Amino acid sequence: MASIISTGIGSGLDIAGLVQQLVAAEAAPVETRLATNEAKAQSKLSAFGSLKSALAALRDQVDEMRKLDGLLARSGRSGNEDRFTVTVDNNASPASYGVDVRQLAQAQKLTSTAFASADAVIGTGTLSISVGADSFNLQITSENNTLAGIRDAINDAVDNTGVAATIVNADAGSYLILSGAATGALNAMKVTQSGGDGGLAAIEYDPGSGLNALTETIAAQDALVRIDGLDIYSASNTIEGAIDGVKLTLLEANPDSETSLDVLNDHDAVRDSVDTFVARYNELVFVVDQLTAYDAETKLAGPLLGDTTARSIRDQLRREMSVAVTDLEANFSTLSEVGIEIQLDGTLEVDSDKLSGVLDDDFTRFGQLFSATDGYAVRMFDLAEVYLRTGGILQTRTDGLNTQIEDFNDQRISLNERLVSLEARLLRQFNALDSLLGELTQTSTFLNQQLTNLPGFTTNRSGNR
Repeated sequence: MASIISTGIGSGLDIAGLVQQLVAAEAAPVETRLATNEAKAQSKLSAFGSLKSALAALRDQVDEMRKLDGLLARSGRSGNEDRFTVTVDNNASPASYGVDVRQLAQAQKLTSTAFASADAVIGTGTLSISVGADSFNLQITSENNTLAGIRDAINDAVDNTGVAATIVNADAGSYLILSGAATGALNAMKVTQSGGDGGLAAIEYDPGSGLNALTETIAAQDALVRIDGLDIYSASNTIEGAIDGVKLTLLEANPDSETSLDVLNDHDAVRDSVDTFVARYNELVFVVDQLTAYDAETKLAGPLLGDTTARSIRDQLRREMSVAVTDLEANFSTLSEVGIEIQLDGTLEVDSDKLSGVLDDDFTRFGQLFSATDGYAVRMFDLAEVYLRTGGILQTRTDGLNTQIEDFNDQRISLNERLVSLEARLLRQFNALDSLLGELTQTSTFLNQQLTNLPGFTTNRSGNR
């Protein structure tokens, strides 16, 4: 709106002030209505945001619980973690085993005889190195025929199949050491040479052909572990598949010394999952109750008081919590029977002793109470998805509120345009009035002057004529 700074020249009136007051009086009720309605829309938008957040948190929790493997966690325990550690997944069944780590998997290591130095010339030709079934070739020329040159050629080969070459400078001389990257008996190395001046024979190794210029200082070896008297070999020190759902990481061999391995139902993990479910559910109930509440003393209402969407979510959640699971062959079919009690205010509370007893007696069926086709987690997830999905009622409601808020901004723009027009029109009218008053004043002054000059016009003592 343009600012008016002129005052009435002809009338002495504060035209700018009068116009501003009239424009403000015209704008006030509309601005108040827009501000009030926008505040309500923003409050509802924030309320729906809180509702969506609480419902999504519950949805994410029951998403894990509706999958039996996601709820019924297992734990593994090694009797001696210096010898092996154990991790398990939910495919493992509770049981105990005796584990004897007889040998660890090793990568092969080969060592040359002593050479005068790392700069000692070895020879030229083609050097072939194999690791198991894979191999690569090196061309050794006069430019890289030293001990150090051969080391670098091995390490820099783009098709190196898993051999690291190093040089150890000892008192007796310099030694070339080849180390395999992969453990296991099938990953043994062979080194052969051909062509050239024959000097590379000094680093050949192929026991099957009688070539032993290099010495095997560490043999390529599989791990061997004996579980309940049964031998299991592995190319690595990780044993998987010997026991369903169990992975052993071998750390130390101690033949003929058995160590216990226990696979257990992880009650603590299940209890944590249940506690999280209860907390998320209770938070959602609290949020809905707060958003739809009315305080009679303060006469303050929640932003979603009377909202059918919020009430529907709350009522359906409570209904699902009280409906028994039918697709379950167990001594229980409701939450209360396993120690998850529904309180008068609609929240949940856990009876720890009762829940622990159920987990001890029927661990798997407790999980099915949530993961069966009509289990609590399955039903709760499906219900939450109806409200949270793209195009669902919550998105529709929030989109509608955002549209309202945008419309309020459009209405403010329209109001400002109308006020600018009103201001200009009032200014023209008041200026016209001011001009007319100025003309009338001039006419009055002229008439007074003419009357004063008429014959017989006198002025009394008081100055009246």
